[in-house]
Amino acid sequence: MKINIERKNFFAFIWHAIFLAFASSFIEINTVVPSLILKAGGSEFIVGLVTGITVGIPLIAQLLFASLLVSKPLKKPYLLIGIYLRISSLFLIALVLSVHFSNKFVLLFTILGLTIFSFSGVFAGVSYTDLLGKSISKENLRKFMSTRQILRSIFALTGAFTAKIVLNAFGYPVNYAVMFYISSFSLFIASIGFWLIEEEKIAFHKKFPSFINIFKNIPKYILNDKNLLNYVIFNNLTGFGLIIIPFYVTLAKNSFALDNKIVGNFLFLQMFGIILASFLWKKLLHNKGFKNVLKYCVMIGSITPILALILSNFSSKIYSIVFLISGFTLSARQMSFEGLLIEISNSENRALYVGISGALNIVTATLPLIIGIILKITGYEIIFLSVSVFILLSLVFLNKIKTN
Repeated sequence: MKINIERKNFFAFIWHAIFLAFASSFIEINTVVPSLILKAGGSEFIVGLVTGITVGIPLIAQLLFASLLVSKPLKKPYLLIGIYLRISSLFLIALVLSVHFSNKFVLLFTILGLTIFSFSGVFAGVSYTDLLGKSISKENLRKFMSTRQILRSIFALTGAFTAKIVLNAFGYPVNYAVMFYISSFSLFIASIGFWLIEEEKIAFHKKFPSFINIFKNIPKYILNDKNLLNYVIFNNLTGFGLIIIPFYVTLAKNSFALDNKIVGNFLFLQMFGIILASFLWKKLLHNKGFKNVLKYCVMIGSITPILALILSNFSSKIYSIVFLISGFTLSARQMSFEGLLIEISNSENRALYVGISGALNIVTATLPLIIGIILKITGYEIIFLSVSVFILLSLVFLNKIKTN
């Protein structure tokens, strides 16, 4: 009976993953969102601000939600609340874009909508990781992660191809409005998967501290668990590679005439890179585990910013290789980061570990805004070269993480 429940949960998580992937292609935070900001008259600073909101996610929020949810015996209700808030925020942005407001109004409500999207994503994400850890056994986790990555990569590529057609078929802002409408509806379809999940009710035998006490005791938590400490540092250093991707779009704008066709090509190639890499990572994951996949992620990620600087001197077609390669690193992250955290945690502390790692994710929370400001002063060369060094340094801490 337990095997049948796990199989059902396996299917439910996959259902959510594939439709989420399709939805995400239309609001891709590394290509579509930066291009929307630039189209609406935004600057590198606004791109950095929005990247900080969407990728960095608010520091305190993740820990706050984790402290609220860690002792809840059932996580699914809270997961669904987060998802439906995300659906509503995407619909809000689509509605504003379809009414033809001024660019300032579009920027304001895009930032507001993405802020709601981000906070509700944090709320849902804490519950998701904990629910996944309870629903899929560690013996089947690698199989699930690789299957999920391959299938959602295929749907993401389909979404990217569709988004490319929409971008070229309509003018601004109708094309972006249509994409956000499609994304909102697809995310609603994805949410159906979670209604099918049969969640095991966990009885907690100890009282968990309040948010304030957890916040005060973060140093104790991470010093008592070296795996968590090394994971947090590794997460921060590799975060440089994640937050720099939207700035590949701003570099392209400064180097070429950025139009809908070029943005569509960037998005499509990034998704193609994700799906191609997913097949490559699958075998490595099954044979060697999450850590080895992440080692390749680090090595490729450290080369990409340097490659972007070099290829920006050529045509936009040649430069688009950067987005193909960035798809390789995104695929590795999507397949392995969550799995590694599940491996170093258990049912009682998993939500707490998600919260702590998110709360200490200082790089992705603050750096996009800082980069957006200092790019004007230093230029792209110093920023991109520094990012490469920090990403490579993360290998030291990845190697220190011990898994079963």
